[in-house]
Amino acid sequence: MTEKLLIAPSEAEVLTDHLNEWAHWRQTADRTTADGDWDRFIEKSRQKAEWEAGLAAEIDHWESLHALQMALTDSLAGTTSRGHTRQ
Repeated sequence: MTEKLLIAPSEAEVLTDHLNEWAHWRQTADRTTADGDWDRFIEKSRQKAEWEAGLAAEIDHWESLHALQMALTDSLAGTTSRGHTRQ
């Protein structure tokens, strides 16, 4: 990404300042990943992303189990095609 970077020195200085501010903000914005060392911050961020991806899969599993539970409940209650249960 940086191989073809053509930028005037004055613009490079402004961009560097903005990126430094962004890096500081990014490294401190989330308490679970905050770290003054960039490499540790990146590692913590990757671990959090893996955990969140795992959590998303777990929630999908919970939704599937809930759908199964509702289908079984409806089946046992005798739901009709219009969604009404037998009285």
